Amino acid sequence: MAHEIWENRVFTGRGQPAWHKLGITIDGVVTWQGAMLLAGLDWQVEKKPLRDEWGNALQDGFGKDANISGIFRDIDNALLGVVRDRYSTIQNKEAFAWVDALIGQEGAHYDSAGALKGGQTIFCSAHLPSAGFEVIPGDQHQTYLMFTTSHDGSQSAQVKLTDVRVVCNNTLTSSINGMGTSLFIRHTKSAAERLAVAKSLIDISAITAEGIRDKMRSLVEKKVTRSTVENIFNKLFPVLPEASNTTVRNKNIADILNLYEFNDNNQFPAIRGTAYNLVNAVTEWTDTTRGTRNTGGDYTPEKARITSAIFGSGELLKQKAFGIIYDEMRSMPSMGSVYHSIPGGLN
Repeated sequence: MAHEIWENRVFTGRGQPAWHKLGITIDGVVTWQGAMLLAGLDWQVEKKPLRDEWGNALQDGFGKDANISGIFRDIDNALLGVVRDRYSTIQNKEAFAWVDALIGQEGAHYDSAGALKGGQTIFCSAHLPSAGFEVIPGDQHQTYLMFTTSHDGSQSAQVKLTDVRVVCNNTLTSSINGMGTSLFIRHTKSAAERLAVAKSLIDISAITAEGIRDKMRSLVEKKVTRSTVENIFNKLFPVLPEASNTTVRNKNIADILNLYEFNDNNQFPAIRGTAYNLVNAVTEWTDTTRGTRNTGGDYTPEKARITSAIFGSGELLKQKAFGIIYDEMRSMPSMGSVYHSIPGGLN
């Protein structure tokens, strides 16, 4: 079951089910010890050589002496992944220790953590109050530092910022040094040195959040027109050869435009018809409506969608949409122009 979130192996804090009612929700935040217990991460991994039935070391086939090892969970001896000998494990508690080091203090600041794919991937996030912002009065965005790593050799450790729009709990992710690219820390013996680099970068997290805030505020000042929205969707959902994806494409666009027109029940009239509202519509569609694949049994579409929205293709789609809309903003008129009767103010 790809990207599965273990039910009751994810927790969210502050009384807000940001994971769309998956796992358990608590009030407030907790220390890393509490986060590990709530998320079911109080276990370790061990790297062991893999051998054949005759006791010979297994090799990966890419060169002589390229031995491979297995990563096993201590509580049940489950095999989580197969890696090369140079791979260095990162224990769950080390992930939290790294976040503490990045933030610069220990304390109760973790408000989500969990395991994916049966424990092959784990994550934790901590609230960064100093990096929060408002796009317009009342429209609050909260910023979190997220750390994720794998125990199966499939990915490096990553550090990134997660921006949550409070009114709908939708998420946009960015790196600690700009939109669209996370900081990667390889599972090698030099990981500690790379952490030192990450720690120096986290000092600019508030500046990064301010940059994202400024971009969003500039989007509020621009009005989406019919021609610009067509350009945006043509880039975001290109028509495939022989128009094989026309039906799905048209439905996706219609669903996004419906959210765009709905405008969070018009809670913020000032953003109606703006490029910022279109960013929010694409984000909400990705987080709550976008179709999913390979579901079945306990692996529900809801689980697949939310994991994709933060860790997979959905995350990449939202970053792509933000970039396209921001670039297209140059062709949009200012919001000083008069609204027309077309839904969303398109003209």
